[in-house]
Amino acid sequence: MVGILNLRDIAELTAGSANAPARARVYRSSQPFGWDAEATMEFLHRQGIETIVDLRSEREAGRVPWQVAHTAGIDVIAAPLDPSGADPAATLLLRTAEDLGNYYLSWLSARPDAVLDALRPIAEGRTTLVHCAAGKDRTGVITAVVLLVAGVEDELIIEDYAHTTGALPQILPALAELWAGQLPAHDLPKDLPVILTAPAEAMATFLTGLRREHGSVEDYLLGAGMAPEDLRALRDSLRA
Repeated sequence: MVGILNLRDIAELTAGSANAPARARVYRSSQPFGWDAEATMEFLHRQGIETIVDLRSEREAGRVPWQVAHTAGIDVIAAPLDPSGADPAATLLLRTAEDLGNYYLSWLSARPDAVLDALRPIAEGRTTLVHCAAGKDRTGVITAVVLLVAGVEDELIIEDYAHTTGALPQILPALAELWAGQLPAHDLPKDLPVILTAPAEAMATFLTGLRREHGSVEDYLLGAGMAPEDLRALRDSLRA
């Protein structure tokens, strides 16, 4: 499987909201798998991407870099959302969707700098592609924050997150091949660890926890160091 998987405009599945973001402002996806420079360049120009926000760790980004974007004049912002020194193997110890949602929540406190870095080009009005490896966890968190700022209802944010479930049969084998993992190339096992799933309950837990711990997404962003005028610019940039 090659290409950018799990790709969508964040306005697509939230279009039913009166506060849905404008189309063609923010896209979410996986990392690119197996594309050559020509195919990558063609995709970026076709979508009108001006900035790529890469939420992966330095090690992950080194395996699948975005070098071609620089030659195309497209900014790549490194905003690794995983806490520094985090052990990826520890995620296999997560047991429930609630565990997964609380794991996401921990990133807000651990990496507020990465959250603000990820939001900056969107606030500047640049057409932005936000991605991690699968386009599920880290991408899901940043997407949720953006949609909350826009004023989208929780049920639509949860639906957008859970939509990734349909892309997992493509994403997981591609990741396994890249990292020489143990997942089968075709049929996925029925008892996947929760970190390899996209249960709606995980995002519901994250949204509830954000409000419990921070009050609102606006309170969180201002507390993380975002200037009020930048918060207004972010909200304005998402409007049609």
